[in-house]
Amino acid sequence: MLFRAVETLFKFPPFFNFAVSQAREKIAQRGREIGVDFEGEVAALRGGTDWEWEMRGVRDADLAYPDYYTQPFHAYAQGNLCWEAALQVNAAAKSVHAPVMDPEGKLLDPEGDAQLRGSYTANMLRLMERAGASRRVKNAVDIGCATGLSTLELRSAFPDAQFTALDLSPHFLAVARHLQKQREAESGASEPVRFVHAAGEATGLPSETVDLVSCCLVMHELPRAATKNIIAEAHRVLRPGGTFAIMEMNPASPGFQRVFKNPFAYAAFKSTEPWLMEYISLDLLAELQQAGFDTVLQAESTPRHFTMVAVKHAL
Repeated sequence: MLFRAVETLFKFPPFFNFAVSQAREKIAQRGREIGVDFEGEVAALRGGTDWEWEMRGVRDADLAYPDYYTQPFHAYAQGNLCWEAALQVNAAAKSVHAPVMDPEGKLLDPEGDAQLRGSYTANMLRLMERAGASRRVKNAVDIGCATGLSTLELRSAFPDAQFTALDLSPHFLAVARHLQKQREAESGASEPVRFVHAAGEATGLPSETVDLVSCCLVMHELPRAATKNIIAEAHRVLRPGGTFAIMEMNPASPGFQRVFKNPFAYAAFKSTEPWLMEYISLDLLAELQQAGFDTVLQAESTPRHFTMVAVKHAL
């Protein structure tokens, strides 16, 4: 009853606005506590760049956004379809993930985000080996790449692969491409990453042409139907024997159970994740098996996250 009451309150604009303002301030405050100059990093990224021009270079003007993507989330009225979200996300990731390695969720570590992402690829490689999947990845897809943090981590695990990094936000992709150009200028070498404005459930890629599909911290942001469609799309584009890798929040973990038992903590979480209850009710293993993946393995990434790999049946 308490959670239904919270869900109802979030439909009331004054309550929603108050909750999201509190959530955003908490993110900025935590960043300051771990030594992240949240405002300074954002200001440095914002200044001196014509972001509208940058976005024109990556945006597909004909792309129709699904309804779920045009609603407020992550404490932004326009969700990820705004510059504020795109320019803040890298700094916010350091803040939000600072406590993830602590079972109690209290100890803040500036390297929490890097450890979270590193644990994903380390577990992915181990699970792929256990499942008998090939670790020789030539072509990979990163679904929901945002500004490219997840893609960079995948590159460290599969340095010889070519990557297609997809996201629905042209704002995020503009930042991703801008940062990529900076890295390429510093290194003097081009990166094997192509950023594409597309939905994870409609990649536009040919069938059975990909060795690895990765979906890192995306499914909890989606309604159940969209997640099912992404699973089906991953199965379509993967070659036989290819791997679908997922890193996500673990609703069964003790840390999340504490959140679910506290309506105030849940309200704070809900203010940034509108599809949270649909994710919690999703039977991910069953959906993967129904889509045709015949080997599914899971391991703990952090006290609150899991890594899962699903292998497409080899012919």
